[in-house]
Amino acid sequence: MPMEISMFRYMDSLPEANINLASSGMRGMSPDGLGTPEVEKQIAKLYGVDTDQVIITPSGTFASFFVLYHLRQKIEKLVTIVPEYPVFYYQAREMGIRVVLDKRLSSEGVDLSPWDVEERAAYFISNPNNPTGLPWSEESLKSIGRETEGNDSYLIVDDTFSFFNGIFPKRLETGNTITVGSLSKFFGESGIKMGWIISGKNMIEEMKERNDIIVPMISTLVRRRGSYLLDNIKVYGEYNKKKLEENSRILFDTLDEHIIGYRGSVVNALTVGKESLKFSLSLIARGVSTVPGYFFGEDSIIRVGIGAEEPARVQRGVEIIREKISEWKG
Repeated sequence: MPMEISMFRYMDSLPEANINLASSGMRGMSPDGLGTPEVEKQIAKLYGVDTDQVIITPSGTFASFFVLYHLRQKIEKLVTIVPEYPVFYYQAREMGIRVVLDKRLSSEGVDLSPWDVEERAAYFISNPNNPTGLPWSEESLKSIGRETEGNDSYLIVDDTFSFFNGIFPKRLETGNTITVGSLSKFFGESGIKMGWIISGKNMIEEMKERNDIIVPMISTLVRRRGSYLLDNIKVYGEYNKKKLEENSRILFDTLDEHIIGYRGSVVNALTVGKESLKFSLSLIARGVSTVPGYFFGEDSIIRVGIGAEEPARVQRGVEIIREKISEWKG
């Protein structure tokens, strides 16, 4: 899927003064605090794994890069759905890995059913899905995971948004499953660049052979800040739930018929019908920033995030979107 403009360039160019419905994370709570540098223990406890099944990385994006770099000679293709978070397939293509995009959006929503797994393939999903916020079922994930076992294939799950869905964490013990995640979205701390990779011990041991050569060192300060945040998941969860419930109510009360997703998610997709990049640019001209589905492989939608703004600004933003959709589809 050729891109005339990258998602990163687009996001960097968004006006700061606009109502920010482009962000996929939270904003508004960042108390001071530091914890222990031994953050691997906390991640391992969250996922119910041993410490030697965890690698800490400088960010979630770096975690995905490192996983693909490790798998690049083990797989013949990367399979993912659209709409889906595109960084994985951008990175895969840069490494010369063939990418297969499975279109899953229909008039009934997004199909999150499992694949028939092929040999020497990696299957990537974000869970919950980005841009829609829809969760994959545990049955689908386990079905894919089981089929990778003994099949020289892999399931890669980016569960960065799982902190929001109230059922985090989901431990996947079957097959060649690799989980990547990061702190920035749930905790609203984009400046704390820390992510992780979790997998079986043999897989992690293989990755660690290259770890010291490829992975930049993560400072003690970042580790301690990350540790503090993870120690306070419940506090952040209560804050986020209250904020998301109010903003989600506004979103659904105003735009319910256009929404793909569910109440309370930090991100949802809105159906706009066509030319999502042009539609999003027209919203920027009205003072509202969103992300076009163009970047997620589906040009008929836009993604809105409701964690960065307070209710009054969300209300104004979604009213402007409603006006523009009426004009766009009219």
